[in-house]
This record gives sequence, structure tokens and C-alpha cells, in this order.
Amino acid sequence: MNKTLNQLSTNEFESLVERAVDKRLEVWMTQLMDALTSIDEPSGELHPEFAESLQKAIKQSENGEGMDLKSFRKEIEE
Repeated sequence: MNKTLNQLSTNEFESLVERAVDKRLEVWMTQLMDALTSIDEPSGELHPEFAESLQKAIKQSENGEGMDLKSFRKEIEE
């Protein structure tokens, strides 16, 4: 059953927005990783501190240690 925006509850609407944002961030991260792996620098490497930070973020994501939008909102509001 399809609903129009005015038929959605606040929770249903927030859930739809969260899913859309999460999906867009996932696509953006994939695009970023593709761009970073295709960088054509003379040294062919990223700055060590950036590479370390990026690897840590990737591992956290793979381990499910990310944060959903609702939790992120609560954290920044406090």
C-alpha cells in the first residue's frame, strides 16, 4: 500500500528519510573509495595519517560499529 506524505506518521517519515540518507552515504563512501584507489600521485600513496584513519573507518563500518542517523542526532543534540 502506497501512502502520500501527509498520510505518513512522523516515525514512518523519519524512517524513510533515514534509509535514504544511509543509502546515499553508502553510495558516497563507495564513490570516495573508488576515487581514492584510483589516485595518480607521484608517490602512489596516501598520506600515512589519512590512510590509517580511512582504514580504521572501513574496519569500523565492516564490523557494524557505525552509527545510525537517529543515534547521531541524539548525540549532537546533547
